[in-house]
Amino acid sequence: MTDILPALRARFLERCAGDVVRLEDLLARDDLGAEALSSLVHSLSGAAGTFGFPEISLAAGAADDAFAAGGTPSPDEIHHLIRTLEAALVTPEG
Repeated sequence: MTDILPALRARFLERCAGDVVRLEDLLARDDLGAEALSSLVHSLSGAAGTFGFPEISLAAGAADDAFAAGGTPSPDEIHHLIRTLEAALVTPEG
């Protein structure tokens, strides 16, 4: 049986590249309370942990926690998430 984890991790990182663009767009529009952002960070938090990217999971989890507490993440939290995603794209070992 072939190990499919490397292929799944590669697909996850492809998705992350698109997520960076979406996060930057939401920041530019000052739309940090958007349902799209809430869904994105929640999904990233879980998937990143599953695929072995704990730094992404923690950064996305901080933003997700803000939504769970009834608020919105700060621009700094989203900037940190973007930087964390970009770092994973450059060094994908996780």
